[in-house]
Amino acid sequence: MSRFAKAMARANRVLAENLSDGLATYRRANGETIAGVPYTLELETLVYDDPESGVGRFANTIEVPVAQVPKSGRGDVVITADRRWEYLNAISDDGDFRRFEVM
Repeated sequence: MSRFAKAMARANRVLAENLSDGLATYRRANGETIAGVPYTLELETLVYDDPESGVGRFANTIEVPVAQVPKSGRGDVVITADRRWEYLNAISDDGDFRRFEVM
């Protein structure tokens, strides 16, 4: 890994830890558990199932770092201090952070 890639990974980790809503436990559908995952919760985020239609809807979303949670899917659960959030579907993934709809 290049020095730049290491510096970016370190910067992403520091930003995620300091700008997140807290730390959560990510539990995959197969039972695997990842503790201490920084997350950002957004309530009532406008999402578009079909961007061409221009019709959006409001959904609750959570964003997690891809470095700590490389895969996400149906049956996964994010456990925060306040409640459990069930994974519904992917919203975005830029390679550094993944945002998905939760219920």
